[in-house]
Amino acid sequence: MARGVTQEQVNAAIEQLLKGGERPTIERVRAKLGTGSPNTLTRMLDVWWQGLGERLAEQRQSAAVPDAPAAVVDAASALWEAALAAGQAHAEAAVAPERAALAEALTAMETTIARERAAAEAADRARQAAVAVADGSQAALVISDQRVSDLLRQVAKLEVRVQDLTERGDALDARLRKSLSDAESARAAAAAERAELQAHVRRIEDRAHAEVDRLRQELKAAKSERVTRDREHAAALRTADQARQAADTARNQAEREAAAAQARVQVLERQLSRTASRASKAVASPRRRSPKS
Repeated sequence: MARGVTQEQVNAAIEQLLKGGERPTIERVRAKLGTGSPNTLTRMLDVWWQGLGERLAEQRQSAAVPDAPAAVVDAASALWEAALAAGQAHAEAAVAPERAALAEALTAMETTIARERAAAEAADRARQAAVAVADGSQAALVISDQRVSDLLRQVAKLEVRVQDLTERGDALDARLRKSLSDAESARAAAAAERAELQAHVRRIEDRAHAEVDRLRQELKAAKSERVTRDREHAAALRTADQARQAADTARNQAEREAAAAQARVQVLERQLSRTASRASKAVASPRRRSPKS
């Protein structure tokens, strides 16, 4: 039962709802009271419906007409009982959905309770297993404590090493910063040198372009001069060829004339030889005749 809720309070709330023209339901009664669980209000609402017939009978007796004919009393009683039965049926039909919803909620609650009970039993079994594991882990805990001590000593050594590495890292950072500064200075110097070199290259390129232009002009003049020389050389070659041809012609003529002269010389030499031979013979003949004389 909800704390502070009584049957009289529920009955009063139902009568207020009826006077206001509203059908009494669990939600409306609970809203009128401001408290109360649905299960408790359902039981109290059933109690109110069960006492409704008795209260209506009392009201019928109090409203009975004295000295009324028996037929009128019977008719009025039948009409009242029919109205009472209709009201009871209407009330039962109105409460049926709420009872069904309440039964469904109770079923769901029982299912939840069973599930929670099973979970609690599983948790208890898990607790017992955990206790067994904890008992078995006591020796492992001692070993773990020893390992923790060893690890703490190793951590101390590692902290010393980390400190040393940190100092070395700081030194390396300082060296790195100095190297970066030197590299930046070298980069600036290299950039200046590169700019100067580029300017020098541009000057060299300008001079080279000027020299190329000059050489191009000289080459053009040389080509023109070569063409002139080639023409003069061709003319000289033609003249020399003509002279050679004339010389060949003259040589051939001279050779022919020399051959003719040689032939004449040979003829003359033979003639001279014969003449000399005859002369020698003529001189020798008188000498041979002289002794005889």
